[in-house]
Amino acid sequence: MKRHILFLPLLILLLLPLLLAGCGSGGSKGGSAEEAGSSPVQQQAPSGGAQELEEKLGSLGFQTPTEDLQAMDFSLQDLAGRETALSSFTGKVIFLNFWATWCGPCKAEIPSMEQLYRELGDRGFTILAVNSQEAADQVSSFVEESGMSFPVLLDSSGKVGATYGVRAIPTTYIIDPQGAIRARMVGTRDWYSPEIISLVEDLLG
Repeated sequence: MKRHILFLPLLILLLLPLLLAGCGSGGSKGGSAEEAGSSPVQQQAPSGGAQELEEKLGSLGFQTPTEDLQAMDFSLQDLAGRETALSSFTGKVIFLNFWATWCGPCKAEIPSMEQLYRELGDRGFTILAVNSQEAADQVSSFVEESGMSFPVLLDSSGKVGATYGVRAIPTTYIIDPQGAIRARMVGTRDWYSPEIISLVEDLLG
């Protein structure tokens, strides 16, 4: 009994940084980075370059999957009502970002994401901002006011967020040009930094 009492405060301390990192996403169910992928492949010993990339991701605070995973495809409407599939961006480095207009940490990172997109958007890089369960007109007004130029998709039902195991927003997945999930970041960060630019360039090859 005493062991359970001692364990509870330790568990709270371990979870506190994650709880503070982003906004809760009530419409999504939790899961690990592996739940966002399909067709897991038996992991092989990483090559020198892959090992270096994994170490870089870890040093930047990203979570990395324990096995090779292909990102699960989906199709959502953009703000113009056009169906847009994740697979249509194959061949690019994708930052798949789950967010909402009411989420303070989400709003805080948008300017740096916009800067990153403007610098690397013509070099095989894109950001897909998947909005969580908000009305199209509300999202459209926010996007216009914020000057967001990267693609915004509407996850009206929250199913895509649930499929990707999003527990809190913002959550960002990094997908390489072959469609494999390389990392996940839960919470806000400054995306326009030399380290992130270097990371994208490494993924582009």
